[in-house]
Amino acid sequence: MTQTQREEAFKEFNDDHLFADPAQLNGSLGKCLWIDIPKPTDSDWERLAQHFQFHPLALEDARTESQRAKVDGYEGYYYLCLHAWSGETPGRHQQAPICEIDVFIGPDYLVTIHDGRCPSIAEARRRWQKRPDPQPEGRDTPAYLLYLLIDSIVDDAFPLVDRLDEMIDDMETKIYSDNEFSSDIKPALKLKKNLLLTRQTIAGMRDVMTSIMRSNNAMLVPPELYIFYQDVYDHVIRLVEQVDLHRDLLSGAMDAMVAQTSNRLNKVMKTMTAIATILMSIAIIPGIYGMNFENMPELKTHNGYFICLGVMTTLGVSLATYFRKIGWF
Repeated sequence: MTQTQREEAFKEFNDDHLFADPAQLNGSLGKCLWIDIPKPTDSDWERLAQHFQFHPLALEDARTESQRAKVDGYEGYYYLCLHAWSGETPGRHQQAPICEIDVFIGPDYLVTIHDGRCPSIAEARRRWQKRPDPQPEGRDTPAYLLYLLIDSIVDDAFPLVDRLDEMIDDMETKIYSDNEFSSDIKPALKLKKNLLLTRQTIAGMRDVMTSIMRSNNAMLVPPELYIFYQDVYDHVIRLVEQVDLHRDLLSGAMDAMVAQTSNRLNKVMKTMTAIATILMSIAIIPGIYGMNFENMPELKTHNGYFICLGVMTTLGVSLATYFRKIGWF
């Protein structure tokens, strides 16, 4: 885009309050234009196509929700689909909220499109406006803005992964606590789904970073910014490893939960078996003497009733003592 085209695009989008103005330097547009469009309307898509001549397939991908994270190259620009977190940490019964960001990057412009609030966009803008001293070379290029955006997205993932780690630790504590243990496996399954979603999202960002690093295109990764992108790539790899570790820990915790439930069930069955054995043994005596035969000498015994009760009590106590000794009580 020429300077005149960029100024016209800036004016039109800025009039509708769709543009967050991080690229305005001392009253001019500087070397690049950053247009951020939250909740785009049909007229916004039409103006994007008019001013930037984006390919219809790229616009179709940007308008389609639930795209996978990817990088597509077109003549003179790139289209990226990124997945970020909306800033909310998931609870035990909630899923991690994901925000999709569609990005168009050209030689002198960056266009970001998303649906509603996205903390990663705000953080990237804040960091760009901070203007560190000394400023890195290539700071006024769209590639540096893209680096800030991806870096903000990756940084936002660390609190989410830490929160999932805390939830797994809390679950493990309750599993091995007799007072707090619950055999309800639904929270564990929900947490497992959260981990899988987080793994899928982070793995997508890893694939995007791999494609960017291998592109050998100065528009995406100028030589002076290569080390910045390498740092983000290292962070993404670390996130993937952490999520994989948490997934293994959760699998172990779920196995322990099943084993704990099975052990408790075995203990209950032992107790019930011991009680049934005691009652069955005691019931044998009155069962025998409850038969209606006339020739039963013991029935005429003067103290037979009390003797029978004593034998029954002695038998029950003896069996209860034995079962307690072997750990069935």
